[in-house]
Amino acid sequence: MAKRNLIFVISLMSVAMLGLIVLQFYWINEAVEERTEHFRQEIGEVLTTVVKRIEHQEAAFLTRQQVDDNIKLSDNLRSVDYDSAGNARWTEQQRLRIKRTFSSDKLTQQGFAYQVEEEAVIKRSGVARKTPIQDLNRNDLRLEQKMDDISKVVPDSSHSAKDEELAYLTKIAQKTNFIDMILRQMVMMEDKDIEERVSFNTLDSLLKQETSSRGITTDFNFAVKHMEGKKASIVYCSNDNQQADILKSDYNIRLFPQDFMDSKNTLFVHFPDEGAFILQKMGAVLGMSVVFILLTLCSFVFAVMTIIKQKRISEITNDFISNMTHELKTPISTVSLACEALLDPDIQKIPTMQNRYLNVIKDENNRLGMQVEKVLQIARLERQNIKLKIVKTDLHNLINKAVQNAAIQVENRGGAIETDLQAADTLIEADEVHMTNIIHNLLDNANKYSPEVPQISIKTENKDGGIMLMISDNGQGIPKESVGKIFDKFYRVPTGNVHNVKGFGLGLSYVKHIVDAHLGQISVKSKVNKGSTFTIYIPLKHGEN
Repeated sequence: MAKRNLIFVISLMSVAMLGLIVLQFYWINEAVEERTEHFRQEIGEVLTTVVKRIEHQEAAFLTRQQVDDNIKLSDNLRSVDYDSAGNARWTEQQRLRIKRTFSSDKLTQQGFAYQVEEEAVIKRSGVARKTPIQDLNRNDLRLEQKMDDISKVVPDSSHSAKDEELAYLTKIAQKTNFIDMILRQMVMMEDKDIEERVSFNTLDSLLKQETSSRGITTDFNFAVKHMEGKKASIVYCSNDNQQADILKSDYNIRLFPQDFMDSKNTLFVHFPDEGAFILQKMGAVLGMSVVFILLTLCSFVFAVMTIIKQKRISEITNDFISNMTHELKTPISTVSLACEALLDPDIQKIPTMQNRYLNVIKDENNRLGMQVEKVLQIARLERQNIKLKIVKTDLHNLINKAVQNAAIQVENRGGAIETDLQAADTLIEADEVHMTNIIHNLLDNANKYSPEVPQISIKTENKDGGIMLMISDNGQGIPKESVGKIFDKFYRVPTGNVHNVKGFGLGLSYVKHIVDAHLGQISVKSKVNKGSTFTIYIPLKHGEN
């Protein structure tokens, strides 16, 4: 694949992947916002329900009080006897008690008592307002007239028709009076302090009940703020440390909104872990979304890396084939020329010339065999089929032998190899042949990649139960972008159109495999045009690292 096409494909895939991720995060954000709005609606319903329940509890309390006041009258009504014709039989005592209960004098006294209390409240507050009690008192006038009518129909002797009418009107008067008294008490409750109308524990209990019933299990704090003109005071607060946050909460509602006068008390509820709770509720969906996004992203990255790797392998393979063709073509051409020379009758008559060409053929054949063996060695290393012959050997002896073989080529170029063998413990467990080969390969590379007079140094020292072997040169160095690739199979540092150094790109790959097989480590430091230093660590014992 051409480089331009590869860039286009990767760019297109990247745009598609980015679009999918952005779209997924958009839907996740929409889901979170929808869940947040649902949470807010539920809290609004919670506050509304709590306020209604508080009002109902207050009404129920006042009703129970009124029921207690009228319980005797109810007993009287339930104890009426009836004759065989279904007519009520009232006793004189029951008639007198009904008259006393619903006499206009008593109703007038109750209305007057409420009126006095209402006027006292107005004086204390200093605020002029229309009093609901006055409206109720006007209703009392109509009720008093009704009671007069009831009194007039109460008989002095037993009469079934009049008894039934009396019972009917008495029940109406009783219910009217009952509701009237409850309403009066509810009106008067408006001027009581909020602590007298609802307790801290009641608020806390109702809020917990309503939130729990809707599946809202996160912690909350609440407060009640009382406003008197421009002056504000905190009546209740469940957490003084977070009072400021509570009073800034959007979740608030007026207490006792059905009061005749505007309510001065506001309930605030704050959820410190609201965001975490909403995300927790969406945990499964969000978790799966994140997992699939990561899987898709990892798959995309893996695909791109595979494409790039395959392209690089393709390029390296093409370079290897090209290098191998040149490497094999030279000895084949030389052997072909030597064979043609040997077929020449004149050459056949000269034994010395004949032997010379035969030696050329032998050398080139050995060279071909060595090149093929390198490729086979790498193939065996890749399949982990190589078998090391581990023996105790002196690393310094192996270094000295390799230096003697390489010194001739280095000295022919006017260079030199310096040794600084400082390691005291030099006996290692290693394969002598492969260990010698990796030293020779590193020395050969140091010589080949030194464009001018090669200056090579070898140094050893003991460290961490092993030997450090360092081979340095003053060659052309390795660019930073290629340092991490030089141990890859078939890789060669790019040199443009200059092919003055022959090879398959297998030397350093072979070195890396052999070092790893000896449980060692290899690293390189290099600067362009200043040289490179290869450092190898080999443990003294093959089973240790």
